[in-house]
Amino acid sequence: MARDDKRQRILSAAATVFAERDFHRVQVSDVAERAGVGKGTVYLYFPTKDDLHRAALEGSLDGIWTDIETAAGAGPSAEDALRDIVLVVLRFFWKRQHLLTIIQRYEALNGRRAKLRRERVVRAVEDVLARHRLAGGASERHLAAAFLLGMARAAILEHAPGDRPDAVATRLVSTFLHGIGRARVAQRGAA
Repeated sequence: MARDDKRQRILSAAATVFAERDFHRVQVSDVAERAGVGKGTVYLYFPTKDDLHRAALEGSLDGIWTDIETAAGAGPSAEDALRDIVLVVLRFFWKRQHLLTIIQRYEALNGRRAKLRRERVVRAVEDVLARHRLAGGASERHLAAAFLLGMARAAILEHAPGDRPDAVATRLVSTFLHGIGRARVAQRGAA
């Protein structure tokens, strides 16, 4: 087996295990077992559990960025593109709310480089708004993008047990674009 394949298997297993449990409840042996390698092999690639966690988190965030970039360019309307972006974010974090806190902590500890991913997501939303001539100038688009992503964060943390990401993304973007009162009317008309 190629070295990169084994490393990727370990990272994939780590992303899954860290998504299931809090950092302090994860044992490196859990990741090794899930990856089908020995615990020592994990340590050959990642000297500490922190290194393993950081690499798994960065890999996951790179994947979500690719999906967001695709969503930003795919929608024929602003509403479709924004819904698709929000849906990528919601699906990633829906059952992993704790990752939001971990990412914020990671950004605070790792400075500018770590914040670039979040800024790329904000820029993707800004680009959709600009392409569809929404939200005025650059500073208004930036604030609007941050607002939309803040709404997504609130939905991740506060959704009801029966809510589904697809429906929440649709409601959230409708509220963002049309306001609270108009979004309700638009949704009743769509039903």
